[in-house]
Amino acid sequence: MKGEIIMANTKSAAKNARQAVRRHAVRVQVKSELKTVRKTALAVAEEAKGEEVAKATNFAVKKYAKAASNGYIHPKTAARKISRLMKAVNRLQK
Repeated sequence: MKGEIIMANTKSAAKNARQAVRRHAVRVQVKSELKTVRKTALAVAEEAKGEEVAKATNFAVKKYAKAASNGYIHPKTAARKISRLMKAVNRLQK
């Protein structure tokens, strides 16, 4: 994205294009972090029991909720991902 040529007709359109590039970079970073947190929570659920699993799972749920509240992902997407994560963690804990 960096160094991309912005072909805007007005100053405001050029500024909007620059903002869109920055927002895209943050959105990609947040989504990547969500995937990493999910994988970490599932890995901990496979290995450990009890408090460690609860801590990792709560951290993942918190990250998903925060991403939804900040508009990086849709709230219903966050709810679905949290639900599936909890279901998987519970299945691994049995």
